[in-house]
Amino acid sequence: MILTKEPMSYKEQIRENEAVTKLRIIRDVKLNKHSHASVADKFSMHRNSVGNIVRAFEKIISSKIQQKLLYNNALLKDEIEEMLQPIKNLSSVPRSNKRSASKEQENLIKDYFENRNMRAGYKRMFMLLKRMRISMGTENDEVKAEIKILEGLTYAQLKGIYKRNKLKTQKVRAYNGSSTPLYNYAALSCFERLHYDTKSILDKKALPETIYKKFKLNKNLPIIEWNIIDVKSRFRFMAYSHERTSVFGLQFLILVLQFIRSMNITYTQNIIIGTDNGSEFFSGSERKKDKWNKILNILNAEIYSYNPGFDVQKNLIERSHRTDDEEFFVPRGPFIKGKRTFLIEADGYTNYFNNLRPHSGIGMNNMTPVEKLESCGIYNSKRFLEFPTIILEDHIGNIKQCTEIIRIASYLNDYKQKYNITKLDQKFLCNLKAQFKFFEQNAQKVLTYYPN
Repeated sequence: MILTKEPMSYKEQIRENEAVTKLRIIRDVKLNKHSHASVADKFSMHRNSVGNIVRAFEKIISSKIQQKLLYNNALLKDEIEEMLQPIKNLSSVPRSNKRSASKEQENLIKDYFENRNMRAGYKRMFMLLKRMRISMGTENDEVKAEIKILEGLTYAQLKGIYKRNKLKTQKVRAYNGSSTPLYNYAALSCFERLHYDTKSILDKKALPETIYKKFKLNKNLPIIEWNIIDVKSRFRFMAYSHERTSVFGLQFLILVLQFIRSMNITYTQNIIIGTDNGSEFFSGSERKKDKWNKILNILNAEIYSYNPGFDVQKNLIERSHRTDDEEFFVPRGPFIKGKRTFLIEADGYTNYFNNLRPHSGIGMNNMTPVEKLESCGIYNSKRFLEFPTIILEDHIGNIKQCTEIIRIASYLNDYKQKYNITKLDQKFLCNLKAQFKFFEQNAQKVLTYYPN
């Protein structure tokens, strides 16, 4: 007897519901007494497959359950699934692949991503692992063992780990889903707009507990990071300290601006610096902001504070803080033992961020900050990498010597405008020399002197 063909083949139906499909085949053979060949033709399958299903049903399923399945038409899908579970097909998905990552490697990557705050995409993760493998000379046996496990892990294998475990980074979107650039990046010049901020290294949410405790308990390690970032090229100047003070805030800013000007960034280009209302700057005080701007005016620069109620402009530098956690403090934290190793690691990270790490931001086109500077016509861009990585408490005296000529010039301008004079008397000059140690030095020497 020829049966009417099913609209979907056996292979297509078992994808929808394997147990129900097999029960229909069994009932056609056992109850309706159709031949294996006619049932096979109906379901567009091989007659041997029909025989295999019926034989498995007879041998594996108990007679009591067989009676239920054959004669009870009120069974639910879940009940059929449970009763026919022993004869369901085994998964054909390969259990392993010689070319895939090992189970140890996969578990370690999952641990990094889920538990150690290295929530980076697989491209960035590959670069971080490469940086970790460079330092095989570490004394930490646990880190050594992990590096050994990850040895030989390829980019394709890492991508496979992310795909299998559905490891995805969180993407932040605007409420309406739109993307509004902070600036017209194409119209900006390099070092025309700077963002200035500090970061607290002690962040329980960002750091693993062991690294957090290391920075909290070791008094030789700094806990504050100072950042100045160029909007156009994403080039960053970084320093560290044990505390936040407005003295550090002003001195570090003047030093960076002097350094930029010494690299032939013309004085005709105004530099605008944005910052928040932190106590390390001017705490929202207009009087203090004006005082800073009088000093910065000598370098043709000015500073402003973001609107406290609408400060999206600081997002650029805030995002860099997250990068510091994911690509410096978390992966390199185990290699930091004290002040000396911290400075080595911090200097290496500064070079990595500015010279080796490609950026995917607007207008960056996966270039590094140094490459972006070169593409904008700044051909001595490699010299920007010479800016020192320092702990401010150790060098604040030298920094003040470097910046003193700027403060002298500002003091003179302010005095002339206040008293509306063009010529300074000898008594005033004597007082000025007593107040500023470097007054008699050549200005060019001061501008080009930077501590190691």
